[in-house]
Amino acid sequence: MSGIRKVWVETPQGPIEAAVAGRVVADRPTLVLVHGIQGTQAVWDAVIPVLAQDWHVIAPNLRGRGGSFVVNNAEHYRMTDFADDLAEVMDGIAGNVVLVGWSMGGLVALEHLQRRGSDRMAGLALLSTSACLHAEGLEPAVWFHGNTPDTLVEEARVRARRLKLTDTAADIAVAGAWLSAAQVDYRPALDSIDVPVLVLHGTADPECPPDHGNALAAGLATSRLELWQGCGHVPMAEQPGALAETLAAFASGCCAAVAS
Repeated sequence: MSGIRKVWVETPQGPIEAAVAGRVVADRPTLVLVHGIQGTQAVWDAVIPVLAQDWHVIAPNLRGRGGSFVVNNAEHYRMTDFADDLAEVMDGIAGNVVLVGWSMGGLVALEHLQRRGSDRMAGLALLSTSACLHAEGLEPAVWFHGNTPDTLVEEARVRARRLKLTDTAADIAVAGAWLSAAQVDYRPALDSIDVPVLVLHGTADPECPPDHGNALAAGLATSRLELWQGCGHVPMAEQPGALAETLAAFASGCCAAVAS
């Protein structure tokens, strides 16, 4: 894609690859786009060029994806580990950030905020995600069914073939991520989030039912909820233009909030 370059962020565990586009603009935050459980930064390919016309954009490949380092142990792909990777990327960014997390990326974003707070955060966008995948009273969000690394590795391979995914995370990374994602609960941390939050969810999402978006927004005092009629789990593939416009408008609103 024209105008997009790859950079590597060195971490104590190994390099993190990231796609970077646009240019840094004074008084404007960088948009950091975080992928889901089986995907890579390539899930944002249709959105980045539009955003990069006016914004500085970084989309990292967290460990186990693309040119980033791989650990052959499922225990090293917890949400805390991914949040470590994200923190290393964000520490290299000058100025404020609007953090955008899709699916598992939303869990990683919430883990980051739980650990670091909202320092240098201008805003948060949570797409097709949840604060707790198995919250009581909600239909469970089920991305995978296995409960051991071996069964999940095989399930990840089958799912990638079924969905015709050509750019995916390492199978062991998917397995470890699901074992962690199925256990975490960020609902107690929502009260402490004091930056503008956009919660966006498709009403036809089969992997993370829309009630999770409703519950997430209800727990966030500073949130705005958008329910996209008929949209599934992957708005960047189904409605990339609309998503880019929505994220750009949200980032602009975050700028105004910071200025005031």
